[in-house]
Amino acid sequence: MLPLAVFAAEPQSIDKSDYSLFNPVPGDQLRPLSSQAYDGVSDARTLDAGHVQVEGEFINYFFNSTTPYHYSSDGFLWEPRISVGLLNNVDFYVRPSYEIRSYDYKGGSSEFGRITTGVKINLWGNDGGTTALAVKPYLSIPTEGGDVLGGGDVALLVRLPHGFYVKFDSEFYATENNSRTLFAGFDNSMSINKSLYSKADAYWYLDSTVTTDSAQQWYGYTGFGLNYNFTSNLQIFAGIGFGLTSSAYDYNPRFGFAWRF
Repeated sequence: MLPLAVFAAEPQSIDKSDYSLFNPVPGDQLRPLSSQAYDGVSDARTLDAGHVQVEGEFINYFFNSTTPYHYSSDGFLWEPRISVGLLNNVDFYVRPSYEIRSYDYKGGSSEFGRITTGVKINLWGNDGGTTALAVKPYLSIPTEGGDVLGGGDVALLVRLPHGFYVKFDSEFYATENNSRTLFAGFDNSMSINKSLYSKADAYWYLDSTVTTDSAQQWYGYTGFGLNYNFTSNLQIFAGIGFGLTSSAYDYNPRFGFAWRF
């Protein structure tokens, strides 16, 4: 009976339907600061209407000890994300990317990658309840050659007793290989988060990716880390990921931030 009692005691959702981009949610009614940057798993909660959030990594380094031809041996990746709360349950985001990569067969490369843009639409549970669900369609736009691609996520948040919550994210998308051949991709990820005290959370994540490209193996990753909230609107995180398959990276240290205003 304890879990039921905990859920029953949870505060009821606040009605924020009248707020919009031009009528921001007051600061004392904002949802807890959340981010996708630290674990790569979409959160089913949207950014509050009328607010902006910037998140990303200062350090995001990948190392591969054994790589197929044409694949990088190590690299740095920056994917800052800028989100704007449009309505109580809808936000819009833009995420450019910049990559520095090294290769065993040549020196390396540094270039802008794709720009991803889309919306996240929360269907329920934004401000309370045991679960929250959202959908997130998006487009991936090349900065040089290639096609405009796209995909979509379904994100689920489950709130548990004792400061735990779990995020699930299933993503279908179109991708292309080095020969510009199009394939379908499917990514499943999850993270378990635990509040340590009012300002800090610990997290562990697991990710699996497969494509219809028969030349590529499935990718598996896991990792863990910590979040720390300096204020209700400023968070930093640090963590490290590890590859679970031969085609995945060996390790991936990450350090970054989320800032809402």
